[in-house]
Amino acid sequence: MIEEVPDTLPGKAFGGLAGFMVGAAVGGPVGAIGVGFASVWLGGNVQETTGLHGRAYRIKSHDGTIRIVRSPQQQWSIGDQVQVDDNRLAYLEKQQVSRSK
Repeated sequence: MIEEVPDTLPGKAFGGLAGFMVGAAVGGPVGAIGVGFASVWLGGNVQETTGLHGRAYRIKSHDGTIRIVRSPQQQWSIGDQVQVDDNRLAYLEKQQVSRSK
């Protein structure tokens, strides 16, 4: 676990969908694409600015690759040893045993 980063995916999804529909109604296919992309950016920024973003974590794997994994239900600490199972974070087996004692 390297760091916690803001998760703005829900804001981007809602903003993009709303912008796509408004753009399609006003400007047809070109408006749908243009306003949709702009709304994705705007929706994510609004969610982050208002502090309503969720939690996601930057994870470094054993081979050195870095990825971001969303974790809306569980909170983690920097330095926790985790594994990714089906795009969800879980403690490594050996760390679970030591935490339960």
